[in-house]
Amino acid sequence: MEYAITSHNIDFVTFLMNEHKIEINLNYCGKHKNLESFLVYFDQTNDINKCFVYTPLFNFPSLCEYFLSLGAYINEKDNNGRTALYNVALNNNKEIAEFLISHGANINEKDNDGETALHHAALKNSKKAAEFLISHGANINEKDNCGATAIYNAALNNNKETAEFLISHDANINEKHNNGETALHIAAWYNDIKAAKFLISHGANINEKDNDGRTALYNAELNNNKETAEFLISHSAKK
Repeated sequence: MEYAITSHNIDFVTFLMNEHKIEINLNYCGKHKNLESFLVYFDQTNDINKCFVYTPLFNFPSLCEYFLSLGAYINEKDNNGRTALYNVALNNNKEIAEFLISHGANINEKDNDGETALHHAALKNSKKAAEFLISHGANINEKDNCGATAIYNAALNNNKETAEFLISHDANINEKHNNGETALHIAAWYNDIKAAKFLISHGANINEKDNDGRTALYNAELNNNKETAEFLISHSAKK
């Protein structure tokens, strides 16, 4: 089915759905901008709420508006606990975010992993979405089920632009994961010297310890990440 959706082969999509009872994956439809297959699913199932969750992936505000006019629940979730607003972060679409929030979307709604739309925006480096979410009351230091915050996600993916924005709005750069790790621990573990430099330049505690008493330098040396280890040592890091 994914191949059929990706290739926009609507005949193959309908064949798989009708003859083999293979469900159309709405996430794939949104990811590959296959609106035709998306609408075929809606025509076959009339599942207003399920379809609505994925409408932001197409970047058409009018599509979101249409499903709301049919009675879609604004905070409906998919099987992963993700709402339409969560999906906005994928496409960095401020207009759709504004529309959803103006219609009652919960800006701090969490998915099954405890992540909010802001977590996702930080992970995907969607700065515009992050700006809008925070300006409308998103909790910048909200933790997911593992204790990760938005700044942790941004650092994890070396998303410097979004990380800088979060820090400028009082994100706690030393916030700890459930295992006691900070964003700097992660940067050191993955030998991400750019992220390490950025975090330290913005006040990260270079000698912060996790629950096992390990510092960022310990992580860097454990993985033989020589470049990052040397950088940390040059800034007075300790094991």
